[in-house]
Amino acid sequence: MVFLSSKIEDSHLDTFIALSDGLVHETSIDNIKDSIDPEFPEDKLREYVESFTRPSNIPEFKDAVLQTLNKNSSESAKMFTFVMNLLDSRIMAPMVSGSTTLIRDMTLEQREKLLASWRDSNIALRRKLFRSVYAITIATYTRLANDLHLQAVGYPGRELRDTAYEKQVVDDFRYDFMEKPTADGQELYLPYIDAIIIGSGCGAGAVAHTLSENGFKSLILEKGKYFSNSEFNFDDLDGVTNLFEGGGTISTTDQETFILAGSNFGGGSTVNWSASLKTPFKVRKEWYDDFGLEFVASEVYDKCQQYVCDKMHVGTDKIKHSFANQVIMEGGAKLGYAVKAIDQNTAGQEHPCGFCHVGCKFGIKQSTPNNWFREAAVTGSKFMEQVKVVQILHSKGIANGVLCQDTVTGVKFKITGPRKYIVSGGSLNTPVILQNSGFKNRHIGKNLKLHPVSVLTGDFGNDVRAKPYENSIMTSVCTEVDDLDGKAHGAKIETVLNAPFLQQAFLPWFSSDETRRSMLRYNNMVSLLLITRDKSSGSIRADPDRPDAFIIDYHVNKFDRHALMVALLTAADMLYIQGAKKIITPLPNVPIFESDKLKYKRSIEDVDYVEWRAAVSKMKFYPYGTSFGTAHQMASCRMSGKGPKYGACDERGRLFECSNVYVADASIMPTASGANPMITTYALSRYVGLNIVKDLTTKAKL
Repeated sequence: MVFLSSKIEDSHLDTFIALSDGLVHETSIDNIKDSIDPEFPEDKLREYVESFTRPSNIPEFKDAVLQTLNKNSSESAKMFTFVMNLLDSRIMAPMVSGSTTLIRDMTLEQREKLLASWRDSNIALRRKLFRSVYAITIATYTRLANDLHLQAVGYPGRELRDTAYEKQVVDDFRYDFMEKPTADGQELYLPYIDAIIIGSGCGAGAVAHTLSENGFKSLILEKGKYFSNSEFNFDDLDGVTNLFEGGGTISTTDQETFILAGSNFGGGSTVNWSASLKTPFKVRKEWYDDFGLEFVASEVYDKCQQYVCDKMHVGTDKIKHSFANQVIMEGGAKLGYAVKAIDQNTAGQEHPCGFCHVGCKFGIKQSTPNNWFREAAVTGSKFMEQVKVVQILHSKGIANGVLCQDTVTGVKFKITGPRKYIVSGGSLNTPVILQNSGFKNRHIGKNLKLHPVSVLTGDFGNDVRAKPYENSIMTSVCTEVDDLDGKAHGAKIETVLNAPFLQQAFLPWFSSDETRRSMLRYNNMVSLLLITRDKSSGSIRADPDRPDAFIIDYHVNKFDRHALMVALLTAADMLYIQGAKKIITPLPNVPIFESDKLKYKRSIEDVDYVEWRAAVSKMKFYPYGTSFGTAHQMASCRMSGKGPKYGACDERGRLFECSNVYVADASIMPTASGANPMITTYALSRYVGLNIVKDLTTKAKL
């Protein structure tokens, strides 16, 4: 038997799916009748419990799991096959399962018991195994849910409205794209293009716009696919698959942190949640003090940030807080915590769009395609979609072209002619492109920051029907504990995307029956996001065996785990004071707090709550007790005013190793932004764009 191979066979998947069936399987009407959506027809209950059963009974489940595994690194695949071979060996399996019965021969009850033993094990590798099985299973199972399950949950599955508000006219603008070469080895010579921009997210948008308003033309290359506003009508399965890096399935090598990163025409700006927070003062000061970035401490940066906010008409006008956001705003105010509404990049319009994570169907969110690329498109800039830049071609410190590959046909071709090359692929892709191009600065791919997150959930009982999909996703923030060390390290409390697949991912697993109930209680629950400005740091590089996969080494350190626990307790205070009947942490060893006390009679000093809170405060986020998530990636090609020993790019955004290559995206942040990074990314990239304009203008005069 071959134990180490990256080739995943049916036998490996069969063993995995047998474990998945142990996590969630058949249920009874009695188990779920108090959790099911009140509008669900009673005469369909029997059909429901008989049709949506275990993962192995969903025809698409095996292929979906295989796709997930193949999107991650080859090392992850080798570890998967090793463990699955081990578990299917009568000689070796007992070392892990403690039983001579193979998993495929176990009853469902035996599998549940085994999974619980891994979850609670003192051995970290067993907990890691449980977390991996749970994360992949639940994400896949919930996104493959049939229509009857969605009806039972009370979740429409996709945006059903055609307009967001009365008399809205949805923008039907569509971009035109250049034809791509159809044969290997062709060269496109484009001397009329001033700059190639690799990527189409926030950084690319700010640079393309800045160049176009100064008379320069760009060619924007995007490896993802373009969708117009009218095409953003995805469910969670198709939306995440089509719009996110790796189909939304990538993770760190330790399998503890799962990563969501946009990969489409528009990048992260297409799928973000509209939160528009400026760069915190202490973060700017750190960048000035430690990395020599003088402009971030000056009026120059203020003007860049203000320009960005003005262009998208950022503000809090017409916000309608969801139930979860009301918990923060009202609960925080009652307790005297620092809370505020979050500016939205929605052009001052109503934005009741709970499905913006799969693209804004209404065209209200001021994404890069809806805003920043428009002027560039009408002033001569060009666009290509589904084109991956394999390498930047350069000689003696000067770039002279790019080697590209059509992601649909596989055809490779060159583009030459432009004078400037801007890498705006995001903090995952940008360092890999630079590494593959032969650049050697030690900061390329290092210092990766992720803003690791966890989630605390409150169950408000059957009288509450939250329906978060009817309102904006993230419109409030609590900053009470976001500065634990005086240097802006700590965690903010915001609202998480309340889609069933994401909410369930952060709930603890106790049994199949409990998982069934928690899935169905989607509309009774509120999930608060705990998001830390990380001191942890990681790295990213390409996988030599899988060109489209990443190797992301990152481990959440002790300080950041503590910061998340402090934020968890603060979030619990707000849930309690606002009437949550249950408070459920993501850690299975933390008891669920329960209270039927009426909301208006509650005090933060209530004895039962104080006792529970004190007990929880002694606990910690231990390794593989839960999964962490991230939707923010930063700092993997950091900018420095102190030379190449401190960063990959100079203060102008120019690569130290190549005079006409620039980086303009979140990767140039010296450290984590400490706030949702969209505005910071746009502002930094606006500044880089202005520098490129100066360089192009100077060269033209010469």
